[in-house]
Amino acid sequence: MRRPESPPADSLPLDAAAAALSSLCLLHCLLLPLTLALAPALAGSVLHSPLWLHWALLALAAPVSTYALWRGAELHGDPLPWRLAALGFAMMAAGALVHGSAPAEALLTVAGGLVVAAAHWRNFRARP
Repeated sequence: MRRPESPPADSLPLDAAAAALSSLCLLHCLLLPLTLALAPALAGSVLHSPLWLHWALLALAAPVSTYALWRGAELHGDPLPWRLAALGFAMMAAGALVHGSAPAEALLTVAGGLVVAAAHWRNFRARP
């Protein structure tokens, strides 16, 4: 398979967008406990995110990630970004499935977001 000399112009921003969407999950999980610690009066009601938010963030991030990883794989052929992303999304889905089970929910979601971000970093770095 012949490799192009440079990646298509539209593929580089896709990895950035997909990593940013995955980072929303990470940001949500990191800021929520901090906010809860600073505002204990709201801890049980207003600030706890609903289950649908986990699934909505996954539904936004997964298609963009899939397209960005597919475009990258066309260039470099490295399967590792796909494997990392699959693991990361599975971890985030598991976090949503144990919604309300602290600390498992946060640990799975944060770790999954980091793994997906690592997949996009690897995808970006593997480009010729």
